[in-house]
Amino acid sequence: MSHTLITPDSQAKSHTRPKGTSFLGLVGVELRRLWWRRLTKAVLVGVVAFTGLMVYNVYNQSSPETLAQRLDDYRAMVADAERQKQDIEANLPAMIADCRQQEAAERERQNNTSIDFGCEHIGEVHVPTMEDIGISLPIADTITAELVPYATFAYAFLVLLLMGSFVAAEFSTGALGNWLTFKPQRVRVALSKLAAAGVGGALAAGLGLGLLVLGARMVATINRPDSDLRLPTPPPLEDSVAQLLLRAVLVVIAAGLMGAALAFLLRHTAGLVGLLLGYLVVVEFIAVQAFLGGRLNPWAITPNANAFLGKGYEYVAETCTTVDGNRSCTFGTQELSYTHGWVYLLVLVLGVSTAAVLVFRRRDVT
Repeated sequence: MSHTLITPDSQAKSHTRPKGTSFLGLVGVELRRLWWRRLTKAVLVGVVAFTGLMVYNVYNQSSPETLAQRLDDYRAMVADAERQKQDIEANLPAMIADCRQQEAAERERQNNTSIDFGCEHIGEVHVPTMEDIGISLPIADTITAELVPYATFAYAFLVLLLMGSFVAAEFSTGALGNWLTFKPQRVRVALSKLAAAGVGGALAAGLGLGLLVLGARMVATINRPDSDLRLPTPPPLEDSVAQLLLRAVLVVIAAGLMGAALAFLLRHTAGLVGLLLGYLVVVEFIAVQAFLGGRLNPWAITPNANAFLGKGYEYVAETCTTVDGNRSCTFGTQELSYTHGWVYLLVLVLGVSTAAVLVFRRRDVT
């Protein structure tokens, strides 16, 4: 009788199962698929073009010819303010006496001695400084800090559309269903797509911000004015440029994650675009400003993103107080803190992303 000899090693090898693609491998696959989409190239071109336009605009505004024209206008403004001041000084005693008389009459009429017409300030003419009207030395870090918020929102909008289209297109074409036959682990697939959206957003932001920094340094070098102009130096930045750029990249990453997560929920690119445009127009541009006297600002996305980017954000809102049964409301400037901004964005991104993964895990792909 013959027997088949099976060693322990061969027994273990015969029962070894393939482990499949790792999570990092899945992210790499998604990044390659993202790169080969035509929309990705279009978004990168848009990032480069928008950055170039901003740098070109700053170059024109800080050119020697423009600075010379603005200095001439400033000197004319100062001369006009001095003439106005001299004209007021000639009639100043009579103007103050008339103001005092009207103030006394109003106090007597209302029986209120606290009424103040500010007569002591008559004749004060405020002459703006060069800093007040934006004339200063073109310094690279200052130029970068001024342009980063505008660039960040433009990059975030483009990346959100790109990542939303990237995921939604796979639902529309049926590619996602085919992919799940090879990789049936839905949570890993969803997380890999979200991770690829975040990495892709970081790369797009890095490209745009890198070009922006180089452009700002080029403008500061080419348009360096003559020392005879004696232009004022801009005030120092509260944070370093590196910290500002890092916060900008995080905002774009959050936009990429939001785009991919919303695509998991909506499954259609047209629906995603419609939702985005509708939210921007109806909520951010109309409702936040028109309803409740501006008190909706702390719960909108744009103000919180500004608060995160700029380490705080000021907005105008109505505040109401009740004294002795009388309710009075006034508009004033309020502060949205940096902490409120980043906590709001973090909760929003994590909440939408978690909902997207849970819905994708249970809902039929087809």
